[in-house]
Amino acid sequence: AEQNILLMTKAGLFRMMVPKRYGGFQVNLRTSLDVISVVAEGCGSSAWVLSLINNCAWVVGLMPEEAQHEIFGVDPDARVAGVLAPSTDVRRVEGGVVASGRWFWASGSLHASWGMLGIVVPDADGRRPVQHLAFVPMSELSIEYTWNASGMKGTGSNCLVAKDVFIPDHR
Repeated sequence: AEQNILLMTKAGLFRMMVPKRYGGFQVNLRTSLDVISVVAEGCGSSAWVLSLINNCAWVVGLMPEEAQHEIFGVDPDARVAGVLAPSTDVRRVEGGVVASGRWFWASGSLHASWGMLGIVVPDADGRRPVQHLAFVPMSELSIEYTWNASGMKGTGSNCLVAKDVFIPDHR
């Protein structure tokens, strides 16, 4: 629920895995799991979203500094909803790739400012595709409301949709 997201944001819970240099807490996995477990006692959907958004924040912390700064330097409370399953509708262009596709089950998508998308990029000769994770502002994606589950309904695990979105090499 929206109120739970606001309260977890105010408490700094979405910053657990954000690098310290961007105002995060950069906690270890044990601490993160302990906090998420307490939240789960009150609301499983909220804990699920908290867990996955923090996992995506951890992945952002592994990205090149330019990508990290673009995401957390502007907003340390930025939330990233991610889907690892890749789209293959990707073509390399100068300075990055252009991607289209649909990524199902993006938990937290309703409250995210960024999407983390699995993509498969063809190599130079088109024979060996390489899987990547790409980060795209939610303003460049749309959400298809496909999450009609009776359980965990509050996770908002909808489908992210991209249509010819340019993704620079650094993210």
